[in-house]
Amino acid sequence: MVTKAQKFRLGIFISVFSVLLIGLIVMVVGNKLMEKQDIYYIHYTDTSVGGLKIGGAVNYHGIDIGRVDHIDIARDNVQKVVVTVSINAGTPIKQDVLATLSPVGITGLMKIELIGGTNESPLLKPGDVITSGKSTLANLSGKADIIADKIELALNNIIQMTNSDNRKKLSDILTNADTLLAQNKVSITNSLTNLDSVTYYLADVARNTRKITSRIDTLLASGKIDSILTNTQMVTADLAAADLSKLLDDLNTTINEAQSTIQDVDITVLNSRQDLWDTINSLKETIEYLNEFSRMISEDPSLLLRSRRK
Repeated sequence: MVTKAQKFRLGIFISVFSVLLIGLIVMVVGNKLMEKQDIYYIHYTDTSVGGLKIGGAVNYHGIDIGRVDHIDIARDNVQKVVVTVSINAGTPIKQDVLATLSPVGITGLMKIELIGGTNESPLLKPGDVITSGKSTLANLSGKADIIADKIELALNNIIQMTNSDNRKKLSDILTNADTLLAQNKVSITNSLTNLDSVTYYLADVARNTRKITSRIDTLLASGKIDSILTNTQMVTADLAAADLSKLLDDLNTTINEAQSTIQDVDITVLNSRQDLWDTINSLKETIEYLNEFSRMISEDPSLLLRSRRK
């Protein structure tokens, strides 16, 4: 049987516990009520906001800066969803910030992730509309569509390349290739043999080149090439030091004298041309007389005896 003292202690405990619970609730709610929030709006057009719930998180660079307050359909456009978010007062939201939908783990829930924003862009004022961006799923879907289109195009090209006409052409090409190989087997063998010979000669050239290189290295080490270069420089210096002007003048004088001599020879030849012509005529007449005399002697050798008697 419960005594009055037990009932009194139980009443005090319940009273104290109730006061503490009410105080805790008041502190939590009061802190929430005392927090200053800036209201912004996000418009999503032709975009599903499935998984986004009231009270969902709003993050910026991974930091929790607010929550979702309302999700409504615009009265003037049924394809537009208006999301009202409250963000911690003083949070700098730039005009080039994009509000994207991002999944929360594997729960199927969505949150709003603010991305982008530059220092040069002006700030949005509370009550302004934050530009919406494509969600992660939309980006993946878009990339998947692009990949699917490329795969479809590649498959169509493969089908076009492997149609019956192209298969027949490929078969003809292979048949012709086999025929050409069979007909030119000897030529191909000779070409390979010649290639082996060329390779051998190239190897020989490489060996000779290595020998020459080694010889040059030896000459460089012995200093002979330096000596040759020094002598060459000395000869060049001697030529530079020579009186080239006097040498050129002497050469011009010699050329002029040679030209004068050639002109004299030409004049002499021209003057002696008539004498040479007369001499040649005399020689021709003498030869004719000798021929006539030889003919007469051949016909009558006794003329020599008669002329000797006379």
